Amino acid sequence: MDSAVFDSVWLPHQAAFYRLAFYILENEDEARDAVQDLYLKLWDSREQLDSIDNPKAYGLHLLRNRCIDRIRSRTRHRQTALDELSAGTEESPEEGLGRREEILLLRKAMEKLPEKQKKLLEMRVFQEMEYARISEITGLSQVNVRVSLTLARKNLRNEMEKARRYEEA
Repeated sequence: MDSAVFDSVWLPHQAAFYRLAFYILENEDEARDAVQDLYLKLWDSREQLDSIDNPKAYGLHLLRNRCIDRIRSRTRHRQTALDELSAGTEESPEEGLGRREEILLLRKAMEKLPEKQKKLLEMRVFQEMEYARISEITGLSQVNVRVSLTLARKNLRNEMEKARRYEEA
């Protein structure tokens, strides 16, 4: 498949590909990157694409899988960051155990937060995004982002306190 045929068959679906990627990833930059990765993969395998009957469906299927891989990668990155927090270099075994237990409590507390609050905390704490960038991505005002993050932190503290009380009982 040459460049002209590739462009005529695959480029018309770019908007649909982007909509799916944004729907799954909920992030403009990641959605654009995922679509670009899809087009690179398609271009690299262009010789085998002649047998595809429905290019749009095929592309959407590949893109969905790429987006899921990105989400898994994000989750692994978050897990690695938490693991790095738990890895103390000069801790006694008791201190290390205490830190690991604290991280487990944090993970459990994070899972109980509303999805919006989890996403905001992830963007601010793990991805170290500025309030302005979070505001752009979420469509919330910067004031609303700050208020929502304050509420998320408060809810996180409350959930951790509940978990501590439960473990002590």
